[in-house]
Amino acid sequence: MVRYVINGVPEYHITVEVKESAPSHQLAGKNIIVTGGGSGLGYYIAKRSIAEGAKILITGRNEDKLKKAALELGKKCSYLVFDSADVSHMSEFIKQVSHIFGGKIHGLVSNAGISLHEGNFRNVTEEGWDSQMNINLKGNYFMVKAYIEYLESLDDKNGNVVVITSERSRRSDDIPYGLTKAASNSFIECFASKVISEGIRVNGVAPGVTASDMTGVDRNGNMYANWQPSNRFFLPEEVAEVVNFLLSDVSNCISGEIIACDQGRYISHW
Repeated sequence: MVRYVINGVPEYHITVEVKESAPSHQLAGKNIIVTGGGSGLGYYIAKRSIAEGAKILITGRNEDKLKKAALELGKKCSYLVFDSADVSHMSEFIKQVSHIFGGKIHGLVSNAGISLHEGNFRNVTEEGWDSQMNINLKGNYFMVKAYIEYLESLDDKNGNVVVITSERSRRSDDIPYGLTKAASNSFIECFASKVISEGIRVNGVAPGVTASDMTGVDRNGNMYANWQPSNRFFLPEEVAEVVNFLLSDVSNCISGEIIACDQGRYISHW
């Protein structure tokens, strides 16, 4: 206490070093969609998948952002402007992507999502509820549904889905973002049980608070977070490693799982 009185409350500063596995071309020959791939986590998932040999198509609503991302990601990345809340055109979207790839779509990363950060239920509006439900839950649900139906129309039905949820999906919640993610966990597990016999895998990845525009965490700033088990936020590259593993054939024994990427913070006794 004397030290605090004299010196004040200590300030902690943490930087996070990017640690990535060496590319081993685990996704060579695969065509993969990454929704919400123009920035944030989706961008880094696309980047990692390209490093592993995949061809990627990123989607989003902002064409300027998609153009910039595709240019940075290189010749193995293409883009298509599409609103993940546009349920009525999901099947047409999948067909268009298949045409762009010139062949089968081997994987889907359903990543598009928004958060309005209401804090608690007292700040939730009907408009905010609807916008988050439409993109995070309804949009992801019908995107996965359309992709599975596309695979089922092929002779070779094998395919792979990874849905990005959140650590909030593992806890009770009172705001739409967390509720959409909890419901997503449920449909991931159920879809997976109904299609694995056809060779279609469905899994989820539930990141902790990851540096991005949506979270407001600056990857180049102080990554200290005293409420995290390891006192830090996470980098999108870390989460992209897990997604890449699930997209690859080396994880063929895994389906219907929700893998939390928050160092166990969601576990209640923490």
